[in-house]
Amino acid sequence: MPNVEWLLREATEERTLQLSERAVIDNEKWRATIERLEIGPGLRVFLTDAEAHHDITVEARDDRTDQWMGSQVTIAGRADIDFLDGQRTHAASDHALLFRASGRSAAYSLRAGAKFHSAGYGLCVERIVRLFDGEVPDPLRALFDSKIDVSRVIAMRGSGLLRNLAASLFARGFNGPLRTLMMEGAVIQLLAAQAAAATHRPPIRSRRPLTMRERDAIREARARLLADMRRPPTVGELATIVQLTEKRLNSGFRTLFGTTVFQTLRNERLEHARIALLSGTVPIKQVAFRVGYNHVTNFINAFAVRYGAPPRQYLKQAAPRH
Repeated sequence: MPNVEWLLREATEERTLQLSERAVIDNEKWRATIERLEIGPGLRVFLTDAEAHHDITVEARDDRTDQWMGSQVTIAGRADIDFLDGQRTHAASDHALLFRASGRSAAYSLRAGAKFHSAGYGLCVERIVRLFDGEVPDPLRALFDSKIDVSRVIAMRGSGLLRNLAASLFARGFNGPLRTLMMEGAVIQLLAAQAAAATHRPPIRSRRPLTMRERDAIREARARLLADMRRPPTVGELATIVQLTEKRLNSGFRTLFGTTVFQTLRNERLEHARIALLSGTVPIKQVAFRVGYNHVTNFINAFAVRYGAPPRQYLKQAAPRH
């Protein structure tokens, strides 16, 4: 019987995203919502939804950009980008970017009437090399030099796949660890898809069978993931703990358990929700939020897919008959 005490009590220690800076702007020049999220070590996500009333240029600053590779995938609209060292490009729905900036700022320009709905991410260079198992595709190698004197940009066609993955980062349906792992997984997929687009070939899936050590490491990773349901580690943290690359860890979860890291945590939390509902002590809405769903409808749908019936119907079926 799983320990669901954390779910039955008030969930005051639920881990959220480590850092979230959300700016909402609405003035005569433009309307915008810009969110910066820190998701574990070496990963940041930037979400932008803006509309310019007049021509406007905004300087985006960040720290230690020389140690990070950035990405910009535009869902709708266009922005011109000036890296302030002579390098210029643009982001649009048909023009996605991977880049390495030489400085700490870049200027984004929108024309009057333009809309810009876009997701970006930053990954530290060391982590990206690990994600590629040390085998960085040739067209991307220019982004990984030890020192960058001039900003470098690699553009690729903004496909429907890239836009859909970028749009998934805006999903507000999850909270806490579920949102963290969902976003982390989406970024890893985006990186793989952008690398494939830049090299003009489909993503390479490793078919090398798992060794016994790797199988043991992946089982250990699953145990650690589920050991504390309030504060589970991220994919990056898990990979470091069990000494596997994130790529190998993800593929190993699919091989051994048939699910991703995110799906494994979601399914276990749904099982805890099922047991908590059977206890009859916590309302459905509270259970939904505590296991990671911001909207009870999303929780009900996920529960029905997992257990074959929505919660109320499931409880009626499970009730003892007299």
